[in-house]
Amino acid sequence: MRSIKVLIVDDEPRICRGLKRLVASCGEEWEVLAALGDGREALDFLQTRDAEIDLLITDIRMPEMDGLALVREAGKVRSFLAVVLTGYNDFEYVRTALKEGAADYLLKPLDREQLMAVLAEIKQKVEERRLQNYHWSALRQKEAMLKFTQQTQALARITADESDLARLGFWVDSFPKGEYILLYVSMDTLPVKARSFTAQDWQAYFYALENMTGEIVGAAAEKHRMSGWWWRGTGADFWALLCRPGPDAASDGGEWEEAALETAGRIREAVRTYTPFTVSVSSAEPMGDLYLLPYAKRQALSAMQHRLLEGGNRVFPYGRIHHSGGETGGEQPGGLLPSLLQRMKRAVGQADAAEAEAVCRQLFEHIGGYSSPARIRKVSENVLLLIQSTLFETCGETVGDSGAEEALREARAAVNLQELKVLALRMIRRAVTTLRQARSGSVVKPVEAAKDWIGRNLGSPITVKKIAEQVHMNPTYFCQYFKLQTGETVLEYVTRARLEQARRLLADPAAKLRDVSRAVGYQDVRYFSRLFRQHFGQLPSEYRGTAGTG
Repeated sequence: MRSIKVLIVDDEPRICRGLKRLVASCGEEWEVLAALGDGREALDFLQTRDAEIDLLITDIRMPEMDGLALVREAGKVRSFLAVVLTGYNDFEYVRTALKEGAADYLLKPLDREQLMAVLAEIKQKVEERRLQNYHWSALRQKEAMLKFTQQTQALARITADESDLARLGFWVDSFPKGEYILLYVSMDTLPVKARSFTAQDWQAYFYALENMTGEIVGAAAEKHRMSGWWWRGTGADFWALLCRPGPDAASDGGEWEEAALETAGRIREAVRTYTPFTVSVSSAEPMGDLYLLPYAKRQALSAMQHRLLEGGNRVFPYGRIHHSGGETGGEQPGGLLPSLLQRMKRAVGQADAAEAEAVCRQLFEHIGGYSSPARIRKVSENVLLLIQSTLFETCGETVGDSGAEEALREARAAVNLQELKVLALRMIRRAVTTLRQARSGSVVKPVEAAKDWIGRNLGSPITVKKIAEQVHMNPTYFCQYFKLQTGETVLEYVTRARLEQARRLLADPAAKLRDVSRAVGYQDVRYFSRLFRQHFGQLPSEYRGTAGTG
């Protein structure tokens, strides 16, 4: 049996020592943690130590903090049974102590037989409490496991191709608030010996792969104080979702993204080491609202298409690929190529053919200045993948995933940069036509109503659920609908609207940066400044300087 831990408090050292001996003499199961001289010292002991306590034996009358106050204050930080020591004249105090939660009392001078009788009752109560706590702990564990299973089932439905997004309901409500990153684990080309595998062999391997993914995600979640879920997709593919909990997760500079990529790398390495297969792992961009999960799925699938260029057994982070154009030969993130790529992606997503084609011509003029033919071809192929993935991310599975392979086959057959440019322009026109056709049968009124509500609430907390409620649509379906109609996710639109409003507010020289930040919904000024620089290429203070001289 676990020992019963006792804390003794009395301002008379003789009584403290006597109590300590008497308790110790009652049997090996009794352990005196400390014998202290006043209530204040005892409270400090309980507040600064992680030690568990089962029984507090305290005198009622003490100079620094009396026993009644000690029982009351200590009960706020620890769960324990209390026995108070009192004289014949202190029965009013005893009544109060019992009301405060004391289990029993002992009269001074202490009687050994009486103490042993009280401790025998306390021992029984401690055992009953422990048994009850064990049952409650087991119930909480079962409840947590059931909740995890239900959450994982919901995630599996969302990432399944046949999901009806309009019927999913408010499934996000059972998940913690925070920032999420989705990982997609896809098996590479199978080894030749896999042809001889039986159905049982495959079942065993899939079981091993899922367990391996779960162990690595679970270990990463514990190490980095995250939450993690994992589930099997279709065929030999797996998914994992990591969450950095907390309302301010997005404002930490995205440092935890490295933890997600580290997890992806560990999954890839473990599969390569312990199975005859290799896998590639792609990651979507961080999302602050889990209703964007269907879009994150498309990002992860889009990033995985770069396996066609790079080969397997790799990690493909969506953000790094699509914000840099893949292999850019060391070009800086703020350089011309990433800027042109982002402009073209937005133009294609918004079905703006004229802008997309103009940017495409600028892109190929820029690429033509490279000295390395291999680099020219590599970046050109990334441009083609960007066009195809933008269409896929906006329209979803309806456009299929064979377009990327077909585009790369044509690109590899091209003999010069002009042919690559013509191919890209043709893909843009095809993508814009597909997007316009997809949008032509829909009424855009909900999108316009949502934009109007967003514009009137930029300074307030905005979530997908709140916006969807304004247009009476399911949040998950609304995310897909908004993306199809506008070419950007609803939260991308919210961020852009906030930053555009911030730029207008910064034109006033008297406006303080903190006030502007809060006026557009950002309580963290550093996070606001970082977003502003990402969007406009300069800090708010730098923009204000140029605006004042313009």
